[in-house]
Amino acid sequence: MMHVFYSDDKEIPLGLATAFPGIQQIDPDTQFCVGANMCMVWLHLRPGQTVAQQIRAIQLFVPNAYFVGMSDLPNDMEALAMFSLRAKGYCNTHAGAEVLLNIASVVQQGGLWIGEALMQKLLGLPPVAPQLAIVAEDWSEVLTARETEVAKAIAVGATNKQIAVQMGITERTVKAHVGAVLDKLNLKNRLQLALLVKDR
Repeated sequence: MMHVFYSDDKEIPLGLATAFPGIQQIDPDTQFCVGANMCMVWLHLRPGQTVAQQIRAIQLFVPNAYFVGMSDLPNDMEALAMFSLRAKGYCNTHAGAEVLLNIASVVQQGGLWIGEALMQKLLGLPPVAPQLAIVAEDWSEVLTARETEVAKAIAVGATNKQIAVQMGITERTVKAHVGAVLDKLNLKNRLQLALLVKDR
């Protein structure tokens, strides 16, 4: 399998270089994964852009590659956004070589690499309440158009600030929309909302 590291401004991390000595650094102008039967793209995620904006730009060039997100400051919402866009893994940019080799092995065998903290949260989610089961069939019917737009943005990992800019409203208004959405759908947090939205 060919391994490549995609970043606008960062050199190949030591862990990646150690785990995969032949790894190449690529950028938007690089021809990569040409002739490779399998290609794994280690994508360095940048602040200031949504995960969707970053991963879709590369998917246009290599739609069949395996994607693993690497974040300097990993968080559950960013991880969830990666998986909603069919990424195969998500980890810290500074992960060690042993961890990165494990990730590559899991992905090559058809699995997903989900961090332990996120896995515990996913497994620990409370059972779906009866009223939510009904809402889940078409959750957007109980929301306004603006609330639906906010919910969809949350599902791809957008922050309140990014949503505010995208919709041309204040962060305070975004927070109000988020609160209304959670109340109407009987959800406790953004993670549950993102799971509901991405599955429908």
